[in-house]
Amino acid sequence: MIKEIQEHFEKEYPREGCGIIGIVKGRKRWFPCENVADNDDDFILSSTDYFEIVKKCDIFAIVHSHPDSTNEPSTTDVNYCNALGIPYWIFSYPDMELNILEPKEVTNPLIGREYIFGKSDCFEAARDWLASKDIHIPRREPFEDDWWDRGLNYFSEERMNEWNFKKVDSPENNDILLFQVSANVPDHCGVYIGNNIFFHHANNRLSCREPLSSAWLKYLIGVYRYDA
Repeated sequence: MIKEIQEHFEKEYPREGCGIIGIVKGRKRWFPCENVADNDDDFILSSTDYFEIVKKCDIFAIVHSHPDSTNEPSTTDVNYCNALGIPYWIFSYPDMELNILEPKEVTNPLIGREYIFGKSDCFEAARDWLASKDIHIPRREPFEDDWWDRGLNYFSEERMNEWNFKKVDSPENNDILLFQVSANVPDHCGVYIGNNIFFHHANNRLSCREPLSSAWLKYLIGVYRYDA
């Protein structure tokens, strides 16, 4: 991806090159954008490009270059980064040294998490999403490694009922989706968020929103709705 970004900067030089890193099916993907700023030493993302990209993915970072300069953020960079609540990846060019500018307040911290079993995984993603909707699931014990191969079922009907989730036929907003991907028990979960989209965090991927397409539907084995 860095090579693709560098190639785009090369095409735009001496103007600032810009674009977006999005999350598509849990993977980072580079989307180059047109710089519509009047000055070469500034950047403004094309609104047309921006809204087309937003339709396809979640935004992980906004990227731009500082040609023949350092990667230190300008005051404008800092202000817009904070206003948007999205990290800015700033590259010096042509040496491609990266400075990641984090916003003071992240508007959507659920998106783009790295996968860490037991800390930042599918269950924690579902718990945190639902907690933001004032639906709280207690975690009574840590999940064992490779539990799906040990005959353990942390998403059993009994456990779901203990969490006040009842099985239903079709999903609505904030329903838990259980998947059986490569085990004899449910081994993945997500949260349905409407319009045939669900939020989840798959192994070796970033947390993201994704269409509930046939690729996932074939593994779906249960839909559960909160009923306190």
